[in-house]
Amino acid sequence: MNIAKLIARTGLPSALQPSALAALQDAEKRARGLLWAKWKVRLFKAGKIAKMLTWKSERLIEVRPDLLDQDIAPMGNITAHGDNVPWNDATHRPEPGQWLNEDPASAEYQRAVEACYWSKGNHPRSTKARKDWYRRNAGEGLAYRLGMPVNVSAGADSVQVWRNADDTIQLRRCGEAWQLTAFRPLIGRFGLNVRVGYEIDNVFRDGVQQWYPIPGFDLRAPLTYSVLPGRG
Repeated sequence: MNIAKLIARTGLPSALQPSALAALQDAEKRARGLLWAKWKVRLFKAGKIAKMLTWKSERLIEVRPDLLDQDIAPMGNITAHGDNVPWNDATHRPEPGQWLNEDPASAEYQRAVEACYWSKGNHPRSTKARKDWYRRNAGEGLAYRLGMPVNVSAGADSVQVWRNADDTIQLRRCGEAWQLTAFRPLIGRFGLNVRVGYEIDNVFRDGVQQWYPIPGFDLRAPLTYSVLPGRG
């Protein structure tokens, strides 16, 4: 995969291309071993993590602060009971303490079960649902720790985006963080999905900030470096 050629195809000004390339090459080095580190936790420790949590726990580091690398990212919108919690209409942010009602007959409990898309029929705070959730998302704390701090105080203007003509390649920048996403077709609609750098598009999507750090943590775009088969 020639990152330099993909960058050039986005129309990024030539003066900025060396900075983008250097940042993405550094991300590649930092990401070595990241994928295995995440999957090792997901495959072998998801059940153990779920059993460590109480009904009221919002995330693993509440009970084991030393296990950030095994946990989900420390963001208020991503919890041990999923990322589908209701947001406060007044603050336009997610808040802790959602779905604490343990009565299966209550409307809140039933709404929580309906929102649990990753473990159908289970309450998001149940041990089963949490095991399923950590099987999908454990280890993102490590990607966060290795990530790049970003400042989105300027709103939509915080993120710059360059694209190629058919929008199959996108290059994003937020401060010192760069992200390249691309689809390289091989046969028909099947090809390779490229996702390298720092996940700016998770933090800030469609002109709106989506991630909010919990107290004690800063806002970072998590590290990523993957080239995976899929459809465009």
